[in-house]
Amino acid sequence: MRVFAILLLALLLPVSGASQDRYRQAVDIGVVDSVWSAALEEYRPYLVYTPRSYNDTTATPQRYPVLYLLDGNDHFHSVSGIVERLGATDVIPEMIVVAIPNTDRARDLTPTHSITDLAGEPEPRFEDSGGNPAFFTFLQNELIPHIESRFRTMPYRVFVGHSFGGITTLNALYTIPETFDAYVAIDPSLWWDDETLLRQAKDYFSSAELDGKALYVAQANTTDPDATTASPSFSAITQFDAVMRAYNRSGIRYGFRYYDDDDHGSVPLISEYDALRFIFDGYRVPFQRIAAEPSLLAEHFQGVSARLGVMFKPSEALVLGIATDALAQDQDTANAIQLGEIAMELYPDSHRAAEFLGDVWAAKGDKARALGYYEQALAKSPGNDGLDEKISQLGGIG
Repeated sequence: MRVFAILLLALLLPVSGASQDRYRQAVDIGVVDSVWSAALEEYRPYLVYTPRSYNDTTATPQRYPVLYLLDGNDHFHSVSGIVERLGATDVIPEMIVVAIPNTDRARDLTPTHSITDLAGEPEPRFEDSGGNPAFFTFLQNELIPHIESRFRTMPYRVFVGHSFGGITTLNALYTIPETFDAYVAIDPSLWWDDETLLRQAKDYFSSAELDGKALYVAQANTTDPDATTASPSFSAITQFDAVMRAYNRSGIRYGFRYYDDDDHGSVPLISEYDALRFIFDGYRVPFQRIAAEPSLLAEHFQGVSARLGVMFKPSEALVLGIATDALAQDQDTANAIQLGEIAMELYPDSHRAAEFLGDVWAAKGDKARALGYYEQALAKSPGNDGLDEKISQLGGIG
């Protein structure tokens, strides 16, 4: 393993001269690292984005789903930005993004060997094509175990690819379906090798068992208004969607959208957003409803877990955030207290929920209960000066 660098984005305010230096700051977008691949016989770089909460030392450490992204250099910023915004607003779970740059794209991101391009002409660049099997060995046996040994991951993985990357995600679904839970194919090159993946679709999706998995396919507008027939690329994707609608008996949750206003190059950004909304449909946390009826919290995450096939639970910060909102809605604080107790049950080793409950009871004038919770919090966070002060103010011994 070799560490390359930290990606930095300089954010400069519109000022000039020496005063500009006072406003220059760097924002960490992600880290760049590499891992040796015996399967591919080369070092493979990768880029990693982690959510803001990942390094929050005041909260109980969380585990996160992981999104693996092909054509990593091209799509890392857009996907990590979408994941950050949707995760921060609890529309989807916060996620780790692992972006995989290319070294030999035509080799790694094609399912079979073919030297024919979209127009049916010989293409020398495809001489080494057909390397999906070795690339999948790299993913399964090298990259994914490496990531899971270094980061706090949970067993839910999303695989996203565009163009050649799109047929790679589909071929992964065909050949290694156990590796990922959700697959995104953005304007996939289903014309490849005489439509080999399209020709397999009917038999595969009519017989495979894919309960709990999700597939989202995006189609760009690659039609030529002056042409008399559809392009091979456009036609193949249209046929794939027709096959899925007619023959899918696999149990996979399937989503498809045609983006009339986007071409092959512009479609990734909008479809990445839509794909994540589709995959995590139903995840969005109803803050106000839970603040008014705390029992809905467990019900909501039980439903999410059943839909996605993996146990998801609310973060400590989320529960206490809803509890804080409940204080503004509930004049007698009963719901806020109930949510604080839920947080203590979910995260028994954390001091934050106990401190929150101490604050609520202190505000209600119940010093005995407040002291009890503050002392529980201090036992979990020895040497916490803030808790010592609160206990002292209530006449206890910090």
